[in-house]
Parts: sequence; C-alpha cells; structure tokens
Amino acid sequence: MTTGDYEYLAEVWPNEKVSAPSALWRTGGDVPEYLSLIDWEWHAGAQEFTEYPAGTLVAITAEDAQALQSDRQRFVRYWSYQIPNDESEPAKENRVYRRRSSPDKIVDEVFGPDNAWVATPVIREFTVGSPADRPELVAIDQAAAEQLIQQTRGITGATEL
Repeated sequence: MTTGDYEYLAEVWPNEKVSAPSALWRTGGDVPEYLSLIDWEWHAGAQEFTEYPAGTLVAITAEDAQALQSDRQRFVRYWSYQIPNDESEPAKENRVYRRRSSPDKIVDEVFGPDNAWVATPVIREFTVGSPADRPELVAIDQAAAEQLIQQTRGITGATEL
C-alpha cells in the first residue's frame, strides 16, 4: 500500500476493474497527486481528489501502482464505430476512437484520414445515455483497435503510446 512516504489509490468506478482504473493517485506528501495520463507526470490535485464519491478510490500496493505506471494501455479506452451505410454508399466504414482521461483533462481522439490521431468531440456525444442508444459504437480493447487500423489503413503501431 505504501512506498516511501506514499500510499497509492486507484480510481475505480462500478464498471471498471482495479487492473484498468480511470486514474492513479498517491497521497502522503503535501497534497494528493495524480498520474497524468496525458503527459505521464505526477501533478498536485487536491481539488480533484476531494470530489470523488466514497468507495471510488481503492487502496493498492506499491507493486500494483508500479505495474500500472509501466503499462499506459491500461488507462486508454478504445471504441470501434461502424458508420451506417445508406443506399448511395453500400460499403461501411469503420473508425477507431480512443479516450485518454486524467483527473484534469479528457483527450478524445479518432484515428483520422491522415493516419494520425486527431482530437474529436464525438466520443462524448456517443457515451451520453445508454449503450443501446448507439449500437454502432462498440467498446474494444487495444489489440482489436490495432488490428482494425491495420486492416483498414495498413498501418501498424497506431495504438502505441
């Protein structure tokens, strides 16, 4: 649970696992700190820390915290979106989206037409409401995202962080 002067906590919501949390925190210094999943540095986050509902922050061992720090993919969420076809366009196009969220910022991206990740507001629109409202948006893992990008764009390594 502690290493040096720190206790580590994983942000785990009801639909998540401790092995793939939304955030990683450490306490024991002057103010609680979170690991930014955007720049991969520790940042002070006293205000964000106090906003969590009870039971959301779960104590983990220093070894578990180290394992989480060494695998950035555990914090990334991926989706496949199959654009519905219409009669004028018989083929369907698949797109891969990803979310990197941190207590201070959420970065939503789509693997764009220029074969690079670009910012998009679309994921938030998709994830509002019930998953049944958007059956064409399917949660996938990193391996499936990589495979889909390779199949549709011929690019490998697109999901590397």
